[in-house]
Amino acid sequence: MLKLADLRKTTRRAANGDLRVVHPRFLRDRTLAPRIELATAYLESMLGRRRRDLDQEVVVQLFGDHKLARCIVASLAESYRYRSRTFAELLSLEQGAALAAQGIADPSGLRLWLYRRVNVTLAGFASAEERAPFLREAAASFGIAPDLFETLLTLDTPINAILTRSGSRPSADDVIARFNFAVAAALLANASLVRVSLTRIPRHPETVRQLCALAGVRGELAVRELVLHGQQDALNGWARYGARVVRLLSALLASGLPARSAEALVANPNGEDWLFRLDTEVLGYLGASSHSPQPAATDGEARDLETLLALWERSDALAADFAALRRAGQADDWTLRRAAAPLVVEGAVLPAFFTLSRGIARIPLVLTSASEPTHARLAATAARIPLVAVDAADGATLPDVPTLHYTGREDVAALPHLLARAAGEIERRAEEGKLAAALDEARRLGVVSEPRLATLLGCEEEEVALRLALPLARHTRQEPAMQYVEGFGLCRDDVLERARQAAADVAELRGDQPVGRSWVLRQLGRRLRQVTGASEGIECLIDYLGAA
Repeated sequence: MLKLADLRKTTRRAANGDLRVVHPRFLRDRTLAPRIELATAYLESMLGRRRRDLDQEVVVQLFGDHKLARCIVASLAESYRYRSRTFAELLSLEQGAALAAQGIADPSGLRLWLYRRVNVTLAGFASAEERAPFLREAAASFGIAPDLFETLLTLDTPINAILTRSGSRPSADDVIARFNFAVAAALLANASLVRVSLTRIPRHPETVRQLCALAGVRGELAVRELVLHGQQDALNGWARYGARVVRLLSALLASGLPARSAEALVANPNGEDWLFRLDTEVLGYLGASSHSPQPAATDGEARDLETLLALWERSDALAADFAALRRAGQADDWTLRRAAAPLVVEGAVLPAFFTLSRGIARIPLVLTSASEPTHARLAATAARIPLVAVDAADGATLPDVPTLHYTGREDVAALPHLLARAAGEIERRAEEGKLAAALDEARRLGVVSEPRLATLLGCEEEEVALRLALPLARHTRQEPAMQYVEGFGLCRDDVLERARQAAADVAELRGDQPVGRSWVLRQLGRRLRQVTGASEGIECLIDYLGAA
């Protein structure tokens, strides 16, 4: 949650003179999109690097504003996180087995073992002169180099954590959507009172009241107005409790609450309250449909609210059932944590109850939908981001979205399979996108060199031939009429035909002249560079043509 001090905003005295109206600065267009793309590219270049290697001033200089930069970085933090490396990433199997034999599995255990050793061998203290020999001896007992041994000792410190990305690379539009949500959420989280004007009375008002109770938020629904009350914590802060208000309001809006506008009384730390007015656009940042509210309640809207209520009621049971599945060793190493905020991407805000993690993969468990517009947004998001929808009400079927129908403990057993499906679908689409980009470039230019193919496919040059030999790649290459020349690259058929003609011309030019192979390679190489526009791997193309 952003702090109020981090927000770019202005305040003006209201017409009645009683309150000041706060006007946060949202990103309403794509003016900053190129800079956001540069910030994302910088983080991509730092993947796998330690925290100490990241230069925070790079992002500040991109935007020229510390407040804006902090909010952008907070929005990017949904995709980019730091994590500590494990012993398995740095040690061989033999070295890991030697540590495991002593009961050492992490840096904390290694430090404890070292403290015990120094108590035995050096009476509890290693001086500056004794430290290096002592560590060399300790490292040698496990067959580990001294420098690596010292790295292992501090592998879990924040400064040695490495940057990782979970999920696909975020687009500038996704970051802008997260930014706008975070700015609105920060103000609402510090509100003592939120009034939401409705276009009509909800079809099931009791469902809304029950959701307020489950969220732990004091709420009142009277005719066409929903009133939510904030609450101070023991330190007189509003944001800790206000996170519940934001989560509840966002879930209600995303589930079809017919909101028209809203006002929030924000508790300013300086003592003077601010009035925050939320129009249709700002409500859209929080999850309200961009379409005009229907004049009458729809069946889809009612079912979405009922599904939200059912899942909220059973969320504790779902967490307990997954914990039992994990204890039984059937969770495929997935771990489950409660989600603190909804899933926010460009064009959609989806209520999320849990986040499942394994390694660097993070897959949210989001609410399913019965209404057509929300279903369309859910399906579009699932095509870009790995997610699993969960239904705890009427068993709605979403064939294009991995969906968990949860009614009891036995249903949770299907969750690991759904997670694998979600992650696999995204990986497959990502591979298709990479292949499509390579084919499109080959179609335009005629030739894509082997190093360029490695960049486009995201692999080493030695792996390009294997990537293009996959069934998916073979199927994709059929229509554009292209050939892959190992060591040279991907070529259009007409370019290969011109290359064959160039080889024939050089052979005719040689005739019966007493010239050696070097002359042929030099002449043919020059002609082929002119024909293909490429230089790297030209000898592989000559070998492919059989013209050497």
